[in-house]
Amino acid sequence: MTTISLDAVTLGKQLNASDIFDTAIALLDEQGTVAAWTHTAERLLGHSAGDIVGRSAALVLPSLDEATPTSAFVERCRAENGWPGATAVRRRDGRVLDVNVRITALHGQDGSARWLASVTDAGMPSGDAVDGSVRGPLLARAPIGVGVRDRQLRSIYVNDVAESHDGLSPDRRLGRRFTDVLPGANAETIEAVMRQVLHNGTTKIHEYRTWLPTSQGAEKPFTVSFQCLQGTDGESLGVCVISADVTASWQARERLAVLDRASARLGSTLDVMQAGQELADLAVPLLADYVAVDLEQSISFGEGPPVGISATGSRLPAFRRAGLASIRQG
Repeated sequence: MTTISLDAVTLGKQLNASDIFDTAIALLDEQGTVAAWTHTAERLLGHSAGDIVGRSAALVLPSLDEATPTSAFVERCRAENGWPGATAVRRRDGRVLDVNVRITALHGQDGSARWLASVTDAGMPSGDAVDGSVRGPLLARAPIGVGVRDRQLRSIYVNDVAESHDGLSPDRRLGRRFTDVLPGANAETIEAVMRQVLHNGTTKIHEYRTWLPTSQGAEKPFTVSFQCLQGTDGESLGVCVISADVTASWQARERLAVLDRASARLGSTLDVMQAGQELADLAVPLLADYVAVDLEQSISFGEGPPVGISATGSRLPAFRRAGLASIRQG
């Protein structure tokens, strides 16, 4: 069974809205009618919840028009197990916007189904940015975990990917709160965030890390967004929770952090011996448990005895120890 270490959750670190999931989210029923709307959808497409909830998905998906039977939309989603792709949408103000569209199938406890429509501005940078952050179009291509919770924070809909992100099977998740299945301070923190989202009708984005079984890999970082779902009169209906594996962006940020530290420490001196020791100090424990920096004798050195290296007794170039660091003192 998949396990999750709640001690790894670090919900206090909120990201900028542009880092991930700056995405219009709409919840559609089995007939393709908009059942819930979000502030991000209103910001991107210009329609308020009152304008669009209860109307056809044709207003969300520009490839449909009002004359298109919703059954055609539903059948296409079922046939393709969703609906990813690029298209164009006309905002309420008449402007045409190129977007990435993704439809995700959600399943309920009673066998009912919903579709989550995510629409992202295609003009945003795709994939990982140079600063290591993850941009919105990730939703159009990466596996994402999706769940919908009601006003009491009980799980009512979930997709097939969510289990791989937090270890909760649909049977354990549906009809229950986080604190019912993942008791602890961090589960309470997650629910506090969702209550805040419900109360304010806002979106919050956080990062956390989990430890999964060896067969699925070691510690993995995720980014999760909490968006308030709104009804026809703007009332809060529940919370949409979307999570994505951001291992690549996490590693990119760590690499940039290493480069920043290296440039600051290694560029501070022209002394070869000092630079060698700084290199060893930088590498431990970041890259290794033990590091020795040995430089060939022909390089201009300061004072200190050379270290001779000869496995067979033959004469080999002498090396001088320029740096030494270990995770063990002494």
